[in-house]
Amino acid sequence: MALPEVSTFILNHRVAALAVSSDPAPITAMTSYVPEDEHGSRVLIHLSNLSPHKKALLANPTCSLLIAEPDDGRAEPMSLARVSLQGTAIMLNKLSEDYAQAKARFLARFPGSAVMFDLPDFDLFRVTFTEGRFIGGFGRAFAFTADQLLA
Repeated sequence: MALPEVSTFILNHRVAALAVSSDPAPITAMTSYVPEDEHGSRVLIHLSNLSPHKKALLANPTCSLLIAEPDDGRAEPMSLARVSLQGTAIMLNKLSEDYAQAKARFLARFPGSAVMFDLPDFDLFRVTFTEGRFIGGFGRAFAFTADQLLA
């Protein structure tokens, strides 16, 4: 799979597993995401103070997202396509124009999230990827950098 196809894979999905570092153990959670550019090199996630992964990101902003093809019942599930993306998450300032634009983008994709934007404990994070690894099935895997994804 070529890098434009990796971008398409990221852009066409909506849910990822978010992995963060935490003490005493790592945390993984399901999260919805919104691509912020046409390459899939940055995404937005919306997190609550009630979630341990938000607290972990605030303490250590490095994270990983795993986006996978839905399980279709095939005999060998490890042949499902997936991409693992490593990067850094920053919380957006709610008073900034950047936040307003990110919120509009998020709500355009997930209008049902509007009620959560009214709750004071939810914040938007921008995850900027540095590298990734695509696996398209057995024998179809490669690593890439964010610069290569953007090229």
